[in-house]
Amino acid sequence: MTFIWASDINECEEEDRCSHYCNNYIGGYLCSCKPGYFLQENKRICGVNCTGEVSTSFKGMITSPNYPEPYAENSQCQYRIEIEQGFEVILGFAKDFEVEGDPSVGCISDVLKVTSGGREYGPFCGDQAPVIKGHLSNVVEITFNTDDHGERKGWKIIYKSTAKQCSPDILEYSIIQPKKVEYDYKDSVRLHCESGFELYDTQESQYIDDAVVHCQKDGTWNSIPYICKPVDCGRPAELKNGYRNFTSTIYKSQNKYSCEEPYYKLEGNAIFNCSHNAEWVDTASGQETLPKCKPVCGNCLLSSNTGRIFGGKRAKLGEFPWQVRLLTTSGQMGGGALISDSWVLTAAHLFDKTHQLEIHGGFINLRDRSSKNMFAVEQVFIHPKFNKHVKHGQPNFNHDIALIKLQEEVKLGPNLSPLCLPERGDVSLPNFGTLGYISGWGRTENRSLAIILQFAEVPVVSMDECENSNFEGKKPIFTPNMMCAGRQGVDSCQGDSGGPYVFQDRLDRSRHIVRGIVSFGPQQCGHYGVYTHVGNYLDWIEKTMKEHENGEGEEVLA
Repeated sequence: MTFIWASDINECEEEDRCSHYCNNYIGGYLCSCKPGYFLQENKRICGVNCTGEVSTSFKGMITSPNYPEPYAENSQCQYRIEIEQGFEVILGFAKDFEVEGDPSVGCISDVLKVTSGGREYGPFCGDQAPVIKGHLSNVVEITFNTDDHGERKGWKIIYKSTAKQCSPDILEYSIIQPKKVEYDYKDSVRLHCESGFELYDTQESQYIDDAVVHCQKDGTWNSIPYICKPVDCGRPAELKNGYRNFTSTIYKSQNKYSCEEPYYKLEGNAIFNCSHNAEWVDTASGQETLPKCKPVCGNCLLSSNTGRIFGGKRAKLGEFPWQVRLLTTSGQMGGGALISDSWVLTAAHLFDKTHQLEIHGGFINLRDRSSKNMFAVEQVFIHPKFNKHVKHGQPNFNHDIALIKLQEEVKLGPNLSPLCLPERGDVSLPNFGTLGYISGWGRTENRSLAIILQFAEVPVVSMDECENSNFEGKKPIFTPNMMCAGRQGVDSCQGDSGGPYVFQDRLDRSRHIVRGIVSFGPQQCGHYGVYTHVGNYLDWIEKTMKEHENGEGEEVLA
């Protein structure tokens, strides 16, 4: 019989059989762990059970295994902080921090990481306590993985919580009450809008005075249905004979008024803003009063060519845009001049028998008369001192001046625009020899009435020339309210009465001023004529126009 002896091998003498304790037995070995450790699935390595721990309190502390004693090797720890929604975690590390590894090379030995709100912080290692700034979400996960060697003290995390904060800026252009620096979850505020804006509920499609909104658990306000809409002033008011220039009608928008130049000019401020109370207001005064487009006087296309009314020269369209033709129902024919867009200046003696008349303007050819260029008369104002009654056979044309108020303002343009009245400091008679324009459709040298408007330049002469003229019968009365003008073969004549005697402005040659009104003259035309001195009646003209500008007052007739 042969005997074979078997010898048992002590596996525990071999290196790295077990991470803690190795127990040999016949045919094998068994690993075991120190108290507090457990044997992992490979049955060789001991680790610490540090997974699955969840903290739900609003403040607390989490440490590495065995802290402040050295933490276990071969560990895979997972910690979780989960508090109520609407709150945030503030997390900090204790200064006593030791985790194996070098941060400069990426923490490849033992690794500590923090994850919250989809963002990862770390990995952390070394001996300097990390700092995580700001607030984390209500859920924080901490992972700590260690290798199989080295001893370090580990780490301690202290955390607390705070209510999730909402921004103090809820809506653009909004005001909130109460006003605080910070708002926490569940805080409520009353919401309304700044001046110039209105709170609008988009869900209900209506404007409201205010609304109460709440800070929600996700850090937002439940203000989605609301917006602060700027007030809308609507389209600015139209300006008669003017233009609007705006691109928007909401709060702080700007509108600039202008007029139809060169026939109108703006009186007042041009710039208006849409105000907080939804009104267009003057930027200078803050008032709603609109500017006005006032007629520009004295502009025309007049050339310097001379001619005659009596044996005259034809005018061109636009050369005398102020000239109008008057025809009374009694057959009296004369002329007049626009001095605004609703007033005509003429002679009083045209209204001896009736005040019913037709007025046409904006043309030079009488054949062009139509209802389109006829102006309806509202009132006729005769100077209160005019009295043509012949006294002792002597005609009296003193104060031969009248005003006609039109029912509607006429539209000005190149063929219809007013003359300028003399200014306060310039009412004296022009010097003798000064040339002025006369115009009209009166009788010409062939004794027939003109069909085309005639004009001429005639000089101012001494009143002696008119007083010494050949008047049939008794000479009329001559007064300082009259002026004399004319030259041989150049004169106004029958049918020209009431027409203007016009001069260029001394300072602005493109501006024309009415200084006389055709009043009377010798029966035989062609030498000198007498004109009402308009400068002596400026007070009466301005007073009458002002008192009756809005249609007030009664009609005054001779």
